[in-house]
Amino acid sequence: MKAIVVDKDYGSAKPEEIEKIRKIYTSQGIEFEACHFISEDEIIQGCKEADAILCTGNPPITRKVMEALPKLKYVQRFGIGVNSIDLEAASELNKIILNIPGFCAKELADLSSSFILGLIRNTVYYDREIRKGNWPKCQYLLPLDLRELTLGLYGFGSAGQHLYQTIHGGWKTKTIACDPYLPENIKEQYSDIEFVDFDTLVKESDIVSIHVGLTKETRHIFNRDVFRQMKNNALIINTARGPIIDQEDLAWALENGEIRGAGLDTVEKEPIDPKDPLLKMDNVILSAHCGSYGVGAKKTQIDTVCALIPQAIFEKKLPARNVANKSVLKKSLGIEFI
Repeated sequence: MKAIVVDKDYGSAKPEEIEKIRKIYTSQGIEFEACHFISEDEIIQGCKEADAILCTGNPPITRKVMEALPKLKYVQRFGIGVNSIDLEAASELNKIILNIPGFCAKELADLSSSFILGLIRNTVYYDREIRKGNWPKCQYLLPLDLRELTLGLYGFGSAGQHLYQTIHGGWKTKTIACDPYLPENIKEQYSDIEFVDFDTLVKESDIVSIHVGLTKETRHIFNRDVFRQMKNNALIINTARGPIIDQEDLAWALENGEIRGAGLDTVEKEPIDPKDPLLKMDNVILSAHCGSYGVGAKKTQIDTVCALIPQAIFEKKLPARNVANKSVLKKSLGIEFI
């Protein structure tokens, strides 16, 4: 059996963490390589003997790639998102795609909270100005009162729920949420939240925080038309996937006062273009896709990656919650899904 990390230099897993995975795998008789491939063709050429591919980031695991790798059985993501993997093709070709749902939900909620407070209280702006030698006492945007605002959560999974607990629990901020796929029994547990449609969410929220995956439905769902519907004092927070927001339209909305500010852990193209207009805006806080970076999340991430593929190979078992292409759960692949 052979496993290959295909994007070791992406940055979300440190060399010593990859080395830990290597030791665990090789101790169980799994051959292990750590490489960095960028294109489909490079992955195909380098992974012909791989039974498992490990993805620290979002490499293109497309139909073309999977069709060209008949020996491949497993693709393991180091995170939650699987937008760079063709799940439909994987299921058709009997490949099992593994991810780690919810592993960094608390960390994402904490980062969203820091964006919200940083934008409201102008903390990053003041820090930048003071470092330039200025002293902007009581200048710039007049801070809003978080207790009087409405938080709108686009997606109400684990991260959205943790953010609700922080902001509503701490400031009693009114909270609404849009999540058409959320089961009714979950909604019933949150009597303080009004569940609304997307149009209502963007029109009524003072803060929109994004907690959904990137799909055909959500790609560029926040665009110029939506920004026009939002309040002029609204903030938008994105700790999910960059392309959920049309970045050019976001820059337009900020430049023209359609919204007040943005906190972004993810952008459409990473790293961000040095000429991107967002870099010159004081009402924007940027982070380098670090939302999952934290003690608890990191331990869960590496421990899970160390465990899942060996468990599949030697025990013929896998937790169903870690299977991203759920349609394979009904197939007879020699694996018990537990």
